[in-house]
This record gives sequence, C-alpha cells and structure tokens, in this order.
Amino acid sequence: MPILALSKPERRRLKDLYFQAEVLGREYPSARQEIMTALRCLKAIHSNAIEDKSIDRVFLQLLWHDAGIPDKSLISPAYESAHRSLKGQQAMLEDLEQRASAREPLSIAMLSEMHRKVFGKAWSHGAGQFRESSVAISRVQHEPPSASAVDGLLHQRFAFINEEMDKIRKVTPETFDRVLQLSADAHYLVAGVHPFEDGNGRLARSVGDFVLLRFGMYYDVIMTDYRENYLDSLEDCSFTDSSPLYRFLEFSYLETLERVFTFYKLAQSTG
Repeated sequence: MPILALSKPERRRLKDLYFQAEVLGREYPSARQEIMTALRCLKAIHSNAIEDKSIDRVFLQLLWHDAGIPDKSLISPAYESAHRSLKGQQAMLEDLEQRASAREPLSIAMLSEMHRKVFGKAWSHGAGQFRESSVAISRVQHEPPSASAVDGLLHQRFAFINEEMDKIRKVTPETFDRVLQLSADAHYLVAGVHPFEDGNGRLARSVGDFVLLRFGMYYDVIMTDYRENYLDSLEDCSFTDSSPLYRFLEFSYLETLERVFTFYKLAQSTG
C-alpha cells in the first residue's frame, strides 16, 4: 500500500487547524464536549473494525448505542462478545480521559487495567493479564519479544516516554510535533511488545491517544478506510524508530481535525 504522508503545506494546515480548534474550544465549551463524546464513539467503533472485519461498522455503531434486540447472543456469540468489548472500551476511554486530566504517568498497572476494562466482560479469562508464551502477529513479519521480556521492556520505555512528557509544559507550535511523536512511540511500543494474548491493537491505539489526551488534545481517530496503510506503517517501525507510524498519524490527525473544525463552524454559525 502507498505510504500516506503529509506535504509541508498539509503539515502547516495540521498545526493551524489544531490551534484554531483550541481557540474555538474555549469559546464554545459545549461544542468541545460534544466533539469529545463523538470522537470517543468514532474511536471505539473504528478501532474495533480494524481488528475484526466480520462485523460491519453500522452494526458496531448499533452495539455502541445499545440499540437493537437486548440479547445479542440470539444472533451469535461473536456479536455478543463484540457488544461487551465495545461497552468495555467506552468505560476504558472515559477512565483514560480522567487519568489524562490528572496527568497520570503511563504504567504497566494502567495498561493492565485498560485491558481489563475492555475485555473483562467479553472473555472468561485473560483480561488484564500479560501473555505467558510467545505470540505471532498476523500478516506482519515483526516478532514480539519473549513473554519474560515484556515487563522489563514496557517499564523501561514507559519511563522514557513519561520523562519526555514531563519536559513539555503545554502544546505550542514548537512542541506539537514532539507530542505527536511521543504518541507514536507509545502506540508502537504496545503494538510491538504485544503484551497480551489478544486485544493489543485496541490497547496500542488507546495508549497513543492517552499521550494526546494528557496534553488536552483530541483523539486521533484512525479510520478503517486506511486500515492497510496503517498496518503497513506499523510494519515499517522498530522500537528505535516509530517515524513511519508518526507520518501516518499526522495524516489521520489532520482528517480528525477537519471533522472537529467542521463541527465548530456549525457552532459558530448559530453562536
């Protein structure tokens, strides 16, 4: 798949849109709250659809809103499991926003609790527990580290990311790129280490978002239309270089901010 990367003018637009949205968010706080709710929903639906293409996004949206028949097991066990995972992801993202607001550091305990919140009601066992054996990632050549190395790698690299986040007081035109890079670093770390038997992709994307949320930024919603481009960017990364993912996240964040800005324009037109 072709690499999706922004041109220099598009990078300037990315920053311009973000800081314009920040001004509008302060002017229209109710609109900002609505945007965060919408992005949380969009994030969960597309993050799940990236992992499982067997359930169309239309039906994932239905599950998110608890619509349709009450007993999803009447359709299939997989559909019921998807419902429980989506509701768990909703609870996890809401909790993540609170942790980010409190400026909590990234930690193994946080990661395990995130996994437990998402999958605790969907799986009979394994939620919140790191894998105990080697694992292979479908469709990619990357080989995750051994189970015995998971704790040490996460602890070491979380400490580095936390230290780097603490150096940044606020998001400015000068620090914007660094925050997005740290988001890519955290995202790839969890994806590459693959600490759980399953559910690593959803957790990796959420950990990347945690870095953004910690600085009061918006979610970066990766749309399923770009699933293959996104997976290819991960394939090209390493633990010492997440720049391929960073370039893709610039692209997806510009798309996200275009949606955000359109909604603020709606608020402006009636304000």
